[in-house]
Amino acid sequence: MQNPEVATIVFPVTDFAASVAAWSTVFDGGPAYSSSGVERQAGEADFAVFKTADTEIGLTSLPWTDAPLVFLNTADIEAARRDLIAAGADGLGEVKGGRLEVLGTAPVTNGDPDTGIVDVPGSRLAAVRLSDGTTLGLRQDLASTW
Repeated sequence: MQNPEVATIVFPVTDFAASVAAWSTVFDGGPAYSSSGVERQAGEADFAVFKTADTEIGLTSLPWTDAPLVFLNTADIEAARRDLIAAGADGLGEVKGGRLEVLGTAPVTNGDPDTGIVDVPGSRLAAVRLSDGTTLGLRQDLASTW
């Protein structure tokens, strides 16, 4: 990937409602998108996005990672993912309970079972674990009708 641009930084949160409220004060308003706005059962998707002109700040209660997760923009998510895996990264997929695990170690419950790529409104998402153990997200924007 040449000159990657940060698309989104996702922060793991334990109290979804409190985190949405806290970040709403940072942005002087609520999220541009929220899955529910209220906490759900453990393992269910709670996701909120705050947008700036260039970057999104995401909040999630899913246990994808225990540290902030950076997503980089890419024009071709499948090629970027393949290139990173060829360089020593492991492809990841979302498994039961919302965790990200190396593909093939558990059934993928959200996304393509072979690639882990997830299609969401307006974009495609994927995650890899780099050879140093860092989790990196990839995002490809798609045309959206909503």
